[in-house]
Amino acid sequence: MTYDFDFPSMFFRFFGPGGGFDENLPRAISAGLNIYEVKGELVVEAPVPGVKKSEVTVEVAEGTVKIDAIHAETEEDKKEKQAIYRTQRMNEFHYSASLPKEVKEDEAKAKLEDGVLRVRIPLKAETRTKKPTVTIEGE
Repeated sequence: MTYDFDFPSMFFRFFGPGGGFDENLPRAISAGLNIYEVKGELVVEAPVPGVKKSEVTVEVAEGTVKIDAIHAETEEDKKEKQAIYRTQRMNEFHYSASLPKEVKEDEAKAKLEDGVLRVRIPLKAETRTKKPTVTIEGE
């Protein structure tokens, strides 16, 4: 006996075309990093809703940026409010990315505003896009 499994079609047959989700219910939105260049610096934007400045760590080293944000609700906060309905369950955000250009890592600055962390890193004077080169052997 052989089985021919086509996982995507099995998934849709079981859950339906909407993936089994009720279109009227709220869904978690997956958001990620944005990295762009503005006026001689790289800007890294990371969504961290509900997180305080003191709960965020940013590292810029060896051509990478690493952002960790962990929100911990205090016991006092839990006592003061009684959750009736809660859609956001994510309290931790972890981002890591290779930077596409050479930067002055020790001059990085970060600002948290409206649930978005912006890290600004000045570019090195003669920056160029990092492109790995491969040595070709043979004729």
